[in-house]
Amino acid sequence: MLAAIVLTSSGPSAQSTAPTGPPANLLSLKNFLPLGPPTGLTPSPIADLSGAWVPSRPIGSISNADATLRGKEPDIGYQPWALQRMLSEVPPTGPFAEPHRTTDPWTQYCEPNGPFRIYAHPGRTTFVQLPDRVLMLHEVMQQFRIIRLSSAHPPLEDLDPTWWGDSIGWYENGDTLVIDTIGTNGRAWLSQQGHPSTEKLHLIERYRRVDAQTLDFDVTVDDPGAYTKPVSSHHSLRLSTLPFMQSPWNCSVRDNREFTDKLLIDAAPAP
Repeated sequence: MLAAIVLTSSGPSAQSTAPTGPPANLLSLKNFLPLGPPTGLTPSPIADLSGAWVPSRPIGSISNADATLRGKEPDIGYQPWALQRMLSEVPPTGPFAEPHRTTDPWTQYCEPNGPFRIYAHPGRTTFVQLPDRVLMLHEVMQQFRIIRLSSAHPPLEDLDPTWWGDSIGWYENGDTLVIDTIGTNGRAWLSQQGHPSTEKLHLIERYRRVDAQTLDFDVTVDDPGAYTKPVSSHHSLRLSTLPFMQSPWNCSVRDNREFTDKLLIDAAPAP
């Protein structure tokens, strides 16, 4: 009888509810938007991005829609597997948060957040602007990015997928830094809500200083493996009153588990 139960529970009907993954032809899919700088880009003065910057508010979604619309955002076109995958994830914060049983890879394993979700945390970021590159330094896990200027991406098939990918950049209009990224590994959530990505992710970030205290930050997610169209959202960073690296963030699996065991499980609602 036990064998029959096990066989029945592992049959096709049970497997059909498990989240699937990206399409088998993922790497042959074409991105919706061109990679790299636009044709005929004219030289621009270097934008002043000096300072230590923190999110004006933690970034919770790749959409401008309210986070309560998770999975029903009018500006996101999900591939079926991606919607299923996201809704199977348990966020650590936000309107659908269950931190005592979150599936967040950052909380569970301290895996890197990648170039967009890094702003889900109130850690500071600073830009080191050099003639041939821009270094982005983050207090969160003391991580950094190298954005090559006047450069091009290698062929995607030549890149080893990583958490941060391969980034190139350029200046526009004397006040904007544009960063173009490919070559990520598809393992990081794009948001606190669990929005997935794939190795075909093409991320475009635009940083524009609108006044002495504010950086506008616009991001476009171009990932044909997970979404049916590009998704853009608007955010802002504010100038910190404290210098960079005054509050370095570190993630510890041991500390996270201890916190969960001692506090969150006791506070979890009764089933």
